[in-house]
This record gives sequence, structure tokens and C-alpha cells, in this order.
Amino acid sequence: MLLNGQVVRKWVGAGSKSERVAIVLVTPDVEYVLRRVGGNAFTDPMLDALVGTTIRATGNLHGYTFLMGETASFGTNPW
Repeated sequence: MLLNGQVVRKWVGAGSKSERVAIVLVTPDVEYVLRRVGGNAFTDPMLDALVGTTIRATGNLHGYTFLMGETASFGTNPW
């Protein structure tokens, strides 16, 4: 699957045991918690470096989590 979107840091899972600050991929239609294949689920310096950029990424969806494989960064939000 190929997705384009803005990478942001925000609270997810409000009111649940999973409530936390996460790196999120915001697309025009939906938001997904972003993880790298093989990366740490809670702290990933490579994802931290993408915050504030727009990316195109390939990966797989698992519920509301997008497990990112390859990515290309494009700079700031085009929307």
C-alpha cells in the first residue's frame, strides 16, 4: 500500500490504557499511527526526524497503525 501524508506528533488513544504521544501520518482522509518495520513501537529516532515533513511511504495497515517500509520525504505540508 502507498500513502502520502504529513507526519505529526500527537496524542492518540485518549481515555484508554493505550493513551500516549505517537508519531502519526495524517492523510487527506484518515490518520494512522506510524511505525517502521523493525522499529521501536514507542521511541524511534528515525520517525522523530520525519515530524513536520510530508512523506510518501509504502507499507501495510494493521488496524489504525501503518507499518512503513520504504519512504521518501518531500518537505512541508502541501495541503
